[in-house]
Amino acid sequence: MVYQFEELIEGIFIERPNRYIAKVAINNAIVTVHVHDPGRLQELLYEGNTCLIKYAASEKRKTDWDMIAAKKNDGYVLIHSGYHRYIAEAILSSSKWTPFDAVYTYRAEVKTFDSRLDFCLMPSENERIWVEVKGCSLSEDGTAKFPDAPTVRGRRHLETLMKLKASGDRAAVLLLILSEAERFVPKRDTDPDFYKTFYEAIAQGVEVYPVKVTFDRQVNGLVYGGMIEIMACEAI
Repeated sequence: MVYQFEELIEGIFIERPNRYIAKVAINNAIVTVHVHDPGRLQELLYEGNTCLIKYAASEKRKTDWDMIAAKKNDGYVLIHSGYHRYIAEAILSSSKWTPFDAVYTYRAEVKTFDSRLDFCLMPSENERIWVEVKGCSLSEDGTAKFPDAPTVRGRRHLETLMKLKASGDRAAVLLLILSEAERFVPKRDTDPDFYKTFYEAIAQGVEVYPVKVTFDRQVNGLVYGGMIEIMACEAI
């Protein structure tokens, strides 16, 4: 178990008026739900699909509910990017799951060059491993694909990781594969610049770890599923 949720409510997705808001039917009522994921999510958020939402009312919020996951085939896919940090922390702090040599102390949300990266691991006083986390909810025919919308920010993170690698530090991307898949490829038709930069980063020594993390409805939690392969770059 990587992360476990408290009570989640099943609802029926109606519409998504904008990137951050959805309308969901529960108990013969329609509620407004915050969507904490800027992706298109067209294969998950479509009229009539079942979704899981969480009550999160607060005086500081405009909506009382959060979108957590949506149904795909016989399972669910996490679509709340606010949980990516907790998932990543669970993986990086586990000697069984971390893709690195050991469990290290770390700082989160660290600014470097022109980016703010998710983690800086510190094996020793003079060693650093910079880690950026990306969540991948889209998969087609067993292949996970990212991004599902153009991402200038994502490309800038890769460029920053290449600079850090060139400076002598280790640099890595932790890809959270949130839908059933056996392999990963950057989605070239959505963002050809990200596709090109992704493989340039690998060629320059940036480490990439696609880790499968699937939603288990029986326990209302996310389960570690191991590493998957990265598909080779096509001719650019």
